[in-house]
Amino acid sequence: MTSKREPVPEIERAGDASQPPIDMTDAPKLLLALGRGKTGKSTFVRWAAERSLGLGGLPVIADADRTNATLAAFFENVERPPSPADDDVLDWLEGFADRQITERFSAFLDMGGGDLVLKNWAASIDLAPFLVENGITPVALHFMGSDIDDLTYLRDIETIFQPRHTAIVLNEGTLSPGRVARKAFAPILRHDIFLAAAERGAQVVRMPALACMQEVEIRGLGFQDAQAGKVKPGQAMIGPVARQKISLWRKEMAASFAPIASWIP
Repeated sequence: MTSKREPVPEIERAGDASQPPIDMTDAPKLLLALGRGKTGKSTFVRWAAERSLGLGGLPVIADADRTNATLAAFFENVERPPSPADDDVLDWLEGFADRQITERFSAFLDMGGGDLVLKNWAASIDLAPFLVENGITPVALHFMGSDIDDLTYLRDIETIFQPRHTAIVLNEGTLSPGRVARKAFAPILRHDIFLAAAERGAQVVRMPALACMQEVEIRGLGFQDAQAGKVKPGQAMIGPVARQKISLWRKEMAASFAPIASWIP
């Protein structure tokens, strides 16, 4: 069911870099990238982790995507569950949380598309308050395309995992070429599930599209290397026009996520 209420003002300013940054504590962070498959979770983690490492950060990168684990192709020492079995993933999540609390590191955690192991685990231990009580700041980023069904996972997770630091990321990279983002996302923005999350305090961020994303993907490159024209042995060079597009996209990503930059490990 959709709502007749108008979108809250914060939604209209999604991705507005003129908004003041949202401060958070300096406690270690656990950033969870959540959403259905193909909504941009891994792309965001690649961009954010690469940026963090370039600024001297030392985040742990963890990939719990059981069907499409891609982060290990771009980073060294990516942590993963020992197998895709539910019990193994659950045990791995619990061990990861125990270690983060003990060792005090910040981390990115990319969950698989629509994976419900996290939901069940979060409900079993009241995850958000548990992490806060143990000195870890949980950050939930929910990634959305324009498909109304993308709201289902947001609804399911929001029932049991509502960290104070929550954002909904509208990924323009999921849209067909030529489709206007404002029109495409309008049904999402008017929906009760979206409005409930926004009204409880979830921030809204737009994630820009990169037209030449496939040029980066097929070569298994980091965005910085792709922009610099670095390729692996035997690969064709990326042309200057594509490199310029990558440069502008990286700047646009930084501007879009600036209001919640302090949330990112």
